[in-house]
Amino acid sequence: MRSRLEEGSGTMAGAMLVMVVAVALAVAACAGNLLICQHKARSMADLIAFQSAYALWWAESDPCALAHDQADVNGVRLTACSLNDEDVLVTVAVSTMVPFVPQIEQSSRAGPVSCEERPMSS
Repeated sequence: MRSRLEEGSGTMAGAMLVMVVAVALAVAACAGNLLICQHKARSMADLIAFQSAYALWWAESDPCALAHDQADVNGVRLTACSLNDEDVLVTVAVSTMVPFVPQIEQSSRAGPVSCEERPMSS
């Protein structure tokens, strides 16, 4: 009689194991997507800030207009651009595929560095 009460328990254990593995894979995929988007946002912020600072230095064009164009070309969204003396400060946002973190923002600053600001190498 006891063996009849335990019929199907292996099926339930298997189903629970499949659910646990599915949740673990979903969490790993979300974490991977967030890391990739964070890296892309950091790289694009650095690149756009450098290009804009270069344009400002050589007075080729409006640095923030160039930053906006570069963000569009690279598939990111420029959320802020400002000038601070000869420095260009930009913030870009990258859309993620994670429902509870819709975007990741990263900021970067670029501009010339005077010789007095550089640390002395030994």
